[in-house]
Order: sequence, then structure tokens, then C-alpha cells
Amino acid sequence: MKAILEDDKNKINNKLKIFYVVIIVICIISIIAGIWIQVASNEEETPELPELDPNQVSTYREEFNSFFKNKVNYMENNSYKITRIEQNKEIVYTGYHQKETKVNDYDLDVNVPYININNKIIEEFNKQIKETFEQRAKSILNLKNNNIIYTVNYTAYVTNNILSLVVKSTLKEGNNPQREIVQTYNYDLGNEKECTIENLLELKNITKQQANQKVRDEIKKVEENVSNLQQLGYNIFSRDSTDDIYSINNVTEYFIGENDNIYIVFAYGNTNNTSEMDIVIL
Repeated sequence: MKAILEDDKNKINNKLKIFYVVIIVICIISIIAGIWIQVASNEEETPELPELDPNQVSTYREEFNSFFKNKVNYMENNSYKITRIEQNKEIVYTGYHQKETKVNDYDLDVNVPYININNKIIEEFNKQIKETFEQRAKSILNLKNNNIIYTVNYTAYVTNNILSLVVKSTLKEGNNPQREIVQTYNYDLGNEKECTIENLLELKNITKQQANQKVRDEIKKVEENVSNLQQLGYNIFSRDSTDDIYSINNVTEYFIGENDNIYIVFAYGNTNNTSEMDIVIL
């Protein structure tokens, strides 16, 4: 009787062992299947999108970027007289230059302009330029292991007794998105005062209504283009053509340049971490 009980007990133990082995095998198969499904899923993911050319987003970017050669462009219809701060220098010149590379720390190519006019308004312009661009460059020189790429370049135009200075910087910090900042400074050389966007419109006989319509139409086109690219999967700074930033009353960055054209620049990097911008030509 005892032998029979022992035999039954062994049979039960063997069955348990078989049961446990089956469970372990099922678990292993499940894990392998899960890994295979994950790998297969990754292989079927949408391929990476090709890099987006800024010119695919908005117009005039390539033309705008070609302007920045760190010099003054003397156009036409000029009869101004100015009191220079530096007698042997041009009306705008490179006042601070720094080109230096330090591996893993920074790569700088900075050309900061000074306006060479002895005037209180110009003094304030120069102060803003130094605080925004020059001090930034100097602060970067003291940083380590940040992998910063920083450039500053400018262009200036003198036409119809109007001086327009445009300064553009690009900033790339480590893995952060590249940022582009654009600031413009406009000065009436004949009347010795700051030149507003309204002054430039009057010079070209363009009404505010006409200017507003042109801006809205251009931004609407960009807005539609951006929407199409976003649907394809691109991560692009959104536009809203009804936003008040596109009103002439709120425009802050503008200049008069080639062929007496008025350029209005919406540089979104001035307040956001983006290199995107829109340019409207009037």
C-alpha cells in the first residue's frame, strides 16, 4: 500500500514538473514573439523625413540671407551730412569682431556693427546692438562644454537719406534648436531722427491699408504651405495670418534695401527657439 502511494506521489511530481516546464516555454515564446513584433514594427515605421530647406517654407529667405556681407551699400538720392564719431571710418563699420573655435565649448564668428554718427538716437541704437550681440559673444567665451555655435553678421543700406541697418545672429546651443535673431535700425539722416515704418511707407506712397493687405496675403500663403508640410510630418513653427503681429502697427523689424524695396521681417527667433522667419517685400 505504501509503495503504491509513493508511486502516485512520483507521478504527481512529474506532472507538476511537466506543467512548470510548459509554462516556462510558453513565457519564453511570448517574450520572443513580443521582441519580434517590436522589431518588425520598428522596421515598418515611416522613414525619416528629408531635411527641410527654409526656402520651402517661406519666400525670399535665400535672397535675404545673401545680404549679410558686413558692409554698407550706398544706393541713390543721398545728400546728407553727418558728424562722425570716428573720422576715418564709414557710416557703419565692424566695431567688434571675434572669430574663435574651442572644441566642445564654442565656435564663434561674430561681426558686430557700430553706427558712426554722433547723435543721441544713434547712441541708443549702438547700446542696444552691443547689449544684444556683443555681450552675448563675450559671455560665450567664458562657457565650457556647451557646444555653442554663434554667428553675427550685418548689412546696411543708405538710400534717399535713410540709413537702414540689419543685424542677424544665429545661435545653436548643444542639442537645442537653432535660433535666428534679426534686429533692424532705421535712421533719417536728413532730419536726424528715427525712421518709422510709416515714414518708409510714405516715402514709397504706400498706404497702411495696402501694406496690411500685402502682408496678410503673403502670410496666408506661408500659413497654407506650413499646414501642408505639417501634415507630412514636419515640425514647423505655426503661423496664424489673423494674428495681430502681422499688423503694420505692430511691425518692429523692417528696412529699406535693394531697389528701394521695403522689407518687413517676421523673425520668430526673436522671441522663440526657432530659426524660421517670413519676409514680405513692399
